[in-house]
Amino acid sequence: MKTELNYISFSSNKSIEELRYILSNHISNLEHIKVELEFYNNLLDKPIYKPEVRNLFEKLDGFKNEINLIIEKHMVFLNNQLYAHLNSVKNKIECDDVACDNFFISEHEALDLEVFNFYKEVNDLKSRLFPFVLSVLND
Repeated sequence: MKTELNYISFSSNKSIEELRYILSNHISNLEHIKVELEFYNNLLDKPIYKPEVRNLFEKLDGFKNEINLIIEKHMVFLNNQLYAHLNSVKNKIECDDVACDNFFISEHEALDLEVFNFYKEVNDLKSRLFPFVLSVLND
């Protein structure tokens, strides 16, 4: 059974240090996910699969294309956004009114939601990739 999580924000009362830590943690996690996805891509290229599986190479290519799209488009975009937002966190110190605080918090929450959705996308890929690979590995 698949558990579905929905995004919930807890950013409104975070200190600058907490926000920096969260952003740095997201950046670190993205780096690890990239290494992991590159490993899966390499694994999909290895001759370790049952050759008699119908449409094997098309399915393997489909997973490789999906992995490449995640790495080349989604990760690069998200990583750039995280670094830019990390650099702008210092501006929150300069906020001296509620409107400025609210704008900054909404920006942070929007980015946090994108990270959450990215993790869901990667987890969805893995939930389809792992059973498939296990079913077509040579004995």
